[in-house]
Amino acid sequence: MANPAPSRKSARGRVPNKKYSSDAFETLDIFEFDSDVAAEPVPNFDNSDVDKDFESDKATEEDEEDEASVASSDRGSDETGIVTPVEVFEDALSYASGSDLLDRGENLNDVGGSVKRSKRVRTGNRAAPEGMHFRGIQPQGKAKESLLKYLVGTNPQDMADFKRARDKWVQLATLPTRVPDQNGSGGMASPFASSDSSRSVQTSADWDWYYSQGGQRKMVDQQRAGSLTLDDSAKYVSGSQRKHSFLMGPYGNQSVHSLASLEMLSIAEAWNSTSIPVIISKKESATTKERNGWMLNAGAKISCLDWAPNHPGHTQYLAISTSQRPPPDLQQHTPFEPSEVYSVSSQLWAFQATITPESEGIMDMTEAPELVQIMCTDWGALRQFRWCPAPREAHDSDEQGKTYVGLLAGLWSDGYVRVLDIQLGNARSSDSIYVKYQGAAFASRPPDTVCTCLTWLSATELAAGCANGFVAIWNIAESITTSIDTPSSPNTPPRPWFYHHLHQTYILSLVSTYPSHPHFLASTSMDGYLRLTDIRNPTVDFVQSARSRMINAAIDYHPPTQSFLHAEDNDDFRALPLRRFFTAIMIGKADGTVLSLAVGKVHPCVLVASADGTVLTTNPMRKVMAAKQVQYQQIWFRHEWVPKRQPLRSEGDGDGDEETQGVRASNEERHGTREGMSRITEGYKVEGIEVQRFSNSKSKNGIILATIYEEEAAATQVTWNPNLHCGGWAAAGMGCGLVRIEDLAV
Repeated sequence: MANPAPSRKSARGRVPNKKYSSDAFETLDIFEFDSDVAAEPVPNFDNSDVDKDFESDKATEEDEEDEASVASSDRGSDETGIVTPVEVFEDALSYASGSDLLDRGENLNDVGGSVKRSKRVRTGNRAAPEGMHFRGIQPQGKAKESLLKYLVGTNPQDMADFKRARDKWVQLATLPTRVPDQNGSGGMASPFASSDSSRSVQTSADWDWYYSQGGQRKMVDQQRAGSLTLDDSAKYVSGSQRKHSFLMGPYGNQSVHSLASLEMLSIAEAWNSTSIPVIISKKESATTKERNGWMLNAGAKISCLDWAPNHPGHTQYLAISTSQRPPPDLQQHTPFEPSEVYSVSSQLWAFQATITPESEGIMDMTEAPELVQIMCTDWGALRQFRWCPAPREAHDSDEQGKTYVGLLAGLWSDGYVRVLDIQLGNARSSDSIYVKYQGAAFASRPPDTVCTCLTWLSATELAAGCANGFVAIWNIAESITTSIDTPSSPNTPPRPWFYHHLHQTYILSLVSTYPSHPHFLASTSMDGYLRLTDIRNPTVDFVQSARSRMINAAIDYHPPTQSFLHAEDNDDFRALPLRRFFTAIMIGKADGTVLSLAVGKVHPCVLVASADGTVLTTNPMRKVMAAKQVQYQQIWFRHEWVPKRQPLRSEGDGDGDEETQGVRASNEERHGTREGMSRITEGYKVEGIEVQRFSNSKSKNGIILATIYEEEAAATQVTWNPNLHCGGWAAAGMGCGLVRIEDLAV
């Protein structure tokens, strides 16, 4: 077979003709099919030296030479009349280079009769002409000033907040400290972006609708909350009533412990002692350090956890929601449509803290946690809830004899988003903890879709993502205070003031940058994109990250670094700065798929829960602010779960046939009651990790491997306490129904 003819390439030098200095586009065919478009005239340059080159007695001669040159170039480099693609590209490049010079006000004759290409600068893997940039900002430099500029911008307030956070917390490795050291590093602090004056305004003006405009009264009246007896509450309490057994204690000497549903156990008791020896220094003898924490059994897989904010006293409230399966006789539905309503419940637990000056904020182990309320509803499964994070102080109009917990926004499987005003009676008994909420002062759902996720933007604004890719934002203050709802004239669902199409399909999660930048909203979707939107102009002011192959809903905002934390495809988690959202800074890696992320509200440490049952902590500030710093992370604990083995049955036993066993297994899985046993290991040391953008630790022969774990083994939810004096309290829920609550501050 004959070899193909080599491609032709012009060897002649490419120089602009002087004729084109007055009309650079005269002989180009870009306007051949658009006669109405005329070439832009070249401005006249006031240069006497250049004018001498274009005297009238030489113009005719030079034009004739130029026409001959153009005719020669049209015939190709070898006079055959064939112009190769390489020649066409070089011609266009020479013309473009010449026009660049003209646009900058330079004359072609000032460059010595030939056009010099502009200097190229590198931007990642792409090159851009000098003076140009991508995405509206210059390429990031390596100087510290450049790093600060491209992370936090040029706003003096943002730069000051960033520097204060760096000086206070950048030295922390993995866990927060309770009090600062002699240099002022460490300890807890309120968000720097929210000053004392702004917090004072938020605690007063932002709550006028609740106290002064009748919002509190309307919410209590329309909720129609009432206590249930033990018999009436039976249908709301689901999950396994069996005891769950687990191994816990010092490594190599663990013991078996069992918890029934809604029972708790002290971690110190699980270690067979109220304290463990800890060496403080060589000169001092061994002393003791209390293990401040609890284990409780919620009864089913943990689907949501959240601490109630605005509680500076000794009582802290933790809301827990479990995954409750619908009754088997209900019709199946897709996630894009509302489900039939059925009875579910969620739990509210109270934990006590010490308030003495010597040990303020330490978890009080002398008082056991108390289940103060079981919230019962008939709106389907409770998929997600969030306490209102806006600062609030006690008010004279609060009902006497009741304890105000907070506003709880919830998302039920009937597609509605609702806001409940949770209050507790001071005189409580075992019969009064079951409270049924028959209505809600605020309840809304966009037409022809369902709400899938939610987040608070302020004390009055609530945002929700929808299954059709839209995001809706309501002003709950206006909706509640102006609504008229009676049994004979039910109120229509409030209309959102913001309803825009941000994604192509189902939205998984929403995160706001409140309180520093409440107009920014980050969202993840099943379309694979992570999007940052400015709700003041959502059609123009937005940016998307690179598309992910595996969808992950775990995302949270990290105020000290002004970045979003999100899980990567290969089980790594990354930081996306607010002003460089399209880039990613790798800050850590997990051993399984990341299911939940929680950022401390009064410190920079982060909790990461993964499908293999591991919960780890880290401080992203070290890697975001100093890329060359060693990144540390530490495993808080690791949870393992194995199913209980069924005993072998004889052939004559009717209960042992395959059909009967299959029905029993399917019923257990439907109601989330699979029996099994857990093991919890802890005491892991801090380790330095090597963070790479593309990790191949889980690949073999170029194939990325993934491990599938038991559903009950996963660590499904994590959260930090947002109150200043108890900011080191952490809670983690597992797929088997266990919840671990511990004070991690050192």
